[in-house]
Amino acid sequence: MYFKAQQPVVLASQSPRRRELLEMLGFDFRVIPSKKEEPKPEQFENALNYVINCAEMKAADVAKKNPEAVVIGSDTIVVCDGEILLKPEDKMQAVATLRKLSGRCHEVITAVAIKSGNSEMQFHETTEVTFFDLPDSWIEAYTNTDDPYDKAGAYGIQTLSGLFVEKINGDYNTVVGLPVARLARKLSEAGYISLSGSRVEC
Repeated sequence: MYFKAQQPVVLASQSPRRRELLEMLGFDFRVIPSKKEEPKPEQFENALNYVINCAEMKAADVAKKNPEAVVIGSDTIVVCDGEILLKPEDKMQAVATLRKLSGRCHEVITAVAIKSGNSEMQFHETTEVTFFDLPDSWIEAYTNTDDPYDKAGAYGIQTLSGLFVEKINGDYNTVVGLPVARLARKLSEAGYISLSGSRVEC
């Protein structure tokens, strides 16, 4: 099955992973990343408020120049011991982050904001991820690649670092960066998309 959009849709994110997940729904959309600088986590009471604010900020920023569209903003964070682990700035930070996550459970929170004209809604999903104990040699080899440096928590579950993951409790796509199953329901309930049928491969 796939869906059709009832009005233009814009994804306010440059993440290729979010784009691929949204493409699963079958409708056309544009990608227009927000250019607003993200706030500092310490400005917020807790991690959830921070990630929701980031998603809403992205959606609102892009919606200003695209008032005719349904704009989807999203943000993902990794939280361990109450600490927000953002994208590492360098190898030292990436190594420290992965050592902190090694052998432990952490949370991945993805917030989604949807804005269309004066209408706004947001939701979030939280997934628990447990890592195996990571040998230093694995951490060293992984942080020598480009993979950790554009990802919250210094890893991507859909890439080779998925080998670090022992188990998850929750929605896998929340960890990838977009809880697309719940997003589809929100868009459908709001009348922004409708079921169009099934594609048959010839």
